[in-house]
Amino acid sequence: MIRGKELEGLSKGGLPMTRLLPAGLQAVLLLGILVKVGCHGTSPLINLHDSAPSPDPQFMVAQYYRQAVFMVKNAQDVDLKAKRYARLFGPDSKWVTSAKFLEKYYEKESLEQERLAILHAELGKAHFHSASLEIR
Repeated sequence: MIRGKELEGLSKGGLPMTRLLPAGLQAVLLLGILVKVGCHGTSPLINLHDSAPSPDPQFMVAQYYRQAVFMVKNAQDVDLKAKRYARLFGPDSKWVTSAKFLEKYYEKESLEQERLAILHAELGKAHFHSASLEIR
């Protein structure tokens, strides 16, 4: 039976464990990898709350409409849950009331996203229109 110091250098199979790289070098490599991944970053974030014309207004319009559709879908899902909660817990339960509040929030947000999409569509038209006038 192996005890104490004899156990330290053995793997589960009883074979001696060896390191491919010294611990200090492993730490430096790990730190380098973490810095590289952390500093690499992603593409710049899009500010959806900016009312200035963007370089690609059609992209912004599509993003806002996509969010509006997502919010409508969430509202429909929560409405279905509210109906289920009403059957389970009664129409006056807190579950139903909370689901209805959430549904109204999603509906309000979908209208806001749609409004912003229309705003960006109009800004994009004005932006393209002024650009075409400058070319003439």
